[in-house]
Amino acid sequence: MKTAFLIAGLALATLAGGSAFASPSNQPPPAGAILDLAGQPITNSGQAYSVNFVASVANTAITFAFRQDPSYLSFYNASLVDVTTASGNLLTNGDFSGGTYSNNGNGSTPVGWTYANIYGALFGGGVAGAGNCGNGSFCWYDGATQAYDAISQSVGTNIGDIYQISFNLYGGGGAFYSDLSTNGNVTGTGGNGIDVLTYAQAGLPVRGAVPEPATWTLMLAGFGLVGYAMRKRPSVRSGKAQIALG
Repeated sequence: MKTAFLIAGLALATLAGGSAFASPSNQPPPAGAILDLAGQPITNSGQAYSVNFVASVANTAITFAFRQDPSYLSFYNASLVDVTTASGNLLTNGDFSGGTYSNNGNGSTPVGWTYANIYGALFGGGVAGAGNCGNGSFCWYDGATQAYDAISQSVGTNIGDIYQISFNLYGGGGAFYSDLSTNGNVTGTGGNGIDVLTYAQAGLPVRGAVPEPATWTLMLAGFGLVGYAMRKRPSVRSGKAQIALG
């Protein structure tokens, strides 16, 4: 049972005309991921993950999408390096210690990143401190429920070069990552959908549509989460609590 009240008056504006959306029901992740943790075991030890890709455009959107139906994910040490032409971390504020600002309705968006919640998931993410992060420092702390929210930044890339994306993750319990809820609960925090996906392309595709560079920009402009609220790590997986993250 959910122990925290949901935000009264939650509304999402649409591109077409500002009609309101109900909270999502078991939405699949956007298509086009180069790394999808679905099927892998969940650990609570700050597991490291990485994936390589070959740059095909001069400006690549590095995007991470998150879902955690019953609990929260702690995501940190986000890095992008050019393997072909040696480089340092090309991501701005990859450790999330560089402050926050308000973007697309999220007052805890990390500086250097863009936030999106195109599905209108409740309990979307934000920058958190040591009290919530398993790494004892700053992290992106996300509990998006029955759908995915995302953070992204565009980075100049050399076409043809090989790049590596890496990050660390505390999964927040559970057995295996899954991009959908499979336990019969598709409307709330009783679901078991838990996943993180990584994208490297001109823009994040929407709901499995064919990727188009302008699509993500339009959706970011049209969808803003109103009345965004932050929560703290719950003491039990079945109850999400709300606090301000800082």
